[in-house]
Amino acid sequence: MGAAKMMESASRHVRETDPTLLRLKLIGQMEARTLTGESVLPVGGKTRALLAILALSDRKPVLRSRLAELLWSQRPEDMARASLRQEIHRLLDALSPLGVDVIDVQRHSLALKPALTSVDAERLLTASVRTIDSITLPDEQLLGELAGVDPALDEWLIQQRERLSAHLQLVYENAVRELTDPDQVENMAERLLKFDNLNEIAWRARIQTALHRGDQGRAVALADQMTHLFGDVEGHALAPATQALIASISTDGHGREAANDVSQAALPAGGTDLPYSAPMPRPDPMLALPLHYASRDPSSAEPRRISLVFLSPSYSDQTLAEQGQDLRDQLELIFVHMGTFDVLSVPKASEPDPVNAAAVYRAWGTDYIISGSLRGGEGGTDNRLIVRVLDARRGGVIIWGTHYDFPSTGPDAGTNSLLAPAQAMQWSIFVAEARRIAARPDSELSALGMALRAFMLLLRHDSSFFGRIGVLLEHATDLEEEDGAIALIDALHCYVRFLNDWSADAEAVFAHGLRRIRASVSLLPDLHAVEVLLAAYLMYDPDMHSTALSVAQMAAEGISRNDRHYRDSPDYLMAVIVLELLRGNATSAAGTVKKLLENGCRSQLLELLRPVFMMILLLGDDYQEVISMGRLMSGLYPVCPSSLVYYLIALVEIGDFPDEAQQVHRHLLRLVPELTISKIVSKFPFVPKAHQKRLADALGKVGLARG
Repeated sequence: MGAAKMMESASRHVRETDPTLLRLKLIGQMEARTLTGESVLPVGGKTRALLAILALSDRKPVLRSRLAELLWSQRPEDMARASLRQEIHRLLDALSPLGVDVIDVQRHSLALKPALTSVDAERLLTASVRTIDSITLPDEQLLGELAGVDPALDEWLIQQRERLSAHLQLVYENAVRELTDPDQVENMAERLLKFDNLNEIAWRARIQTALHRGDQGRAVALADQMTHLFGDVEGHALAPATQALIASISTDGHGREAANDVSQAALPAGGTDLPYSAPMPRPDPMLALPLHYASRDPSSAEPRRISLVFLSPSYSDQTLAEQGQDLRDQLELIFVHMGTFDVLSVPKASEPDPVNAAAVYRAWGTDYIISGSLRGGEGGTDNRLIVRVLDARRGGVIIWGTHYDFPSTGPDAGTNSLLAPAQAMQWSIFVAEARRIAARPDSELSALGMALRAFMLLLRHDSSFFGRIGVLLEHATDLEEEDGAIALIDALHCYVRFLNDWSADAEAVFAHGLRRIRASVSLLPDLHAVEVLLAAYLMYDPDMHSTALSVAQMAAEGISRNDRHYRDSPDYLMAVIVLELLRGNATSAAGTVKKLLENGCRSQLLELLRPVFMMILLLGDDYQEVISMGRLMSGLYPVCPSSLVYYLIALVEIGDFPDEAQQVHRHLLRLVPELTISKIVSKFPFVPKAHQKRLADALGKVGLARG
């Protein structure tokens, strides 16, 4: 662990890999060296202190006034400024052998140029869970030789040492919480104890890791050791989670209660004074359960979903209170019926002060807060509900928002469905979660995390990702076979893949997708969107058209029963589209698609299905709209074969863009060299034979092989 050995080794490594011109060592004996190892460390204490302040400023400019305060706190301001100018000249002279200005000197501030310099302490201050394994805790003091230069500098040095210490402790604690390998967890816990031997998070992790390995004797010995250690500390009371863990070991030979300890996440400052009793925070639903949380019987662990809290919208007029509560209840029930989230119910008496609401709800176990404000219309105009989704992990950052208008008589007299914003919220939350874990390797993700990563890859409309998406979803299903959201995403993947795959594997992909959508219907019985997707699957089997009609009709009727304003509901409109296609009304289906795409609350699900909408518009002879969408798709997603097929047919039918049609034709064959007319037409079993012939004739005009 010795910092001297660490810095010595790091120095050798830096000479080989660090391209910066100036390398600063601030831990232990201060050093400033060039690329070749030549020392350019200033002689005077004030000059060294000036360089150190710039090096620890997070690469931000430091005001001259601030530098003067830190280095000459006991001198008048004008004298301090004059002394600072002299020290700046001395520092620049000392660094002149570099041959390049590494300090940006401005009229009012100074800054160390980041591209030209490296700082050992900075590597520690920017360490994360990903990099902490390669870092050794220093056993020498930060800038110890600068003590006594100035009282203000002494105080600043204490603050910097505390900052470094607090950051390293936090990183080690996060590593203990997040790592899943028991050896890594134990290693990080032991490092943390060398850093802070009274850290209860580390002690609990060691005990829980021993329990996970089935080593009851070691767990008991560690608990006894911890009890004696803390017993010698006057006035220290063990945290409730620690007490519960120790009690579980003594009362249960298997230590099963330890598996439920998710108390690592700290409550907000002042949490003991909060006017409510918060349950233990839950592990991250996107990450694999850390091994020291898991029980000895992993099958007993319940799936962890994204958790939501719905708050009543704020309002300025008391007459709007009842309407706001009604809207909140409607939204909450819509999300309950989705079956893909944990909707938390917070008692009225437990609602925290709005000032620190996000932190309190996060401690309570919330991932996202659905909030809003209700404004009364003036002069007979509609009332307006502003709906927002707040990320509780990030202090209440808004990740999505929209407005919902309804007459002053109340939401019951409105004309728009709340399902449209609710669906957009659902998929926006999924995308936000997938982006949050984007840097994590697949091995660290939970089943839901893998499925949402697969969904993000699907949104790229890149057929080359289908193999990776399939592997992710296969692993997710192995972990959580009974998760409806995973089954739905898997079914969407197979549907999109089938439309873009003309190989011999397409039928197997379709069959797997049909199994998964049937599973999704069973797992999410209140979500009518899955019934619509099932009907879309059945539409591709001519023998199942009557069944597809019944399923789509049942979905449309179910939506209309549950939503008084169902006519602009995305799920209802998609059910109508399937019904119209099955009844041979392609023109009407295309009109419904255009109505669906006019929805102000666009969701990522609709973006994923954009090529499907192009196909329906093509069947409805709306060629200009297909060409417009095709140009956009080919620009944004040039490796989506199905959208290129529909784009090509529309260009041929219009006949005004022969060069563009040939260009699309060549690009399509580069993506799918074996593509033929018969393979393309085989994807349209639900359209009349005459329409199939029209499609074949259009493709023949550009020279595509009949097959």
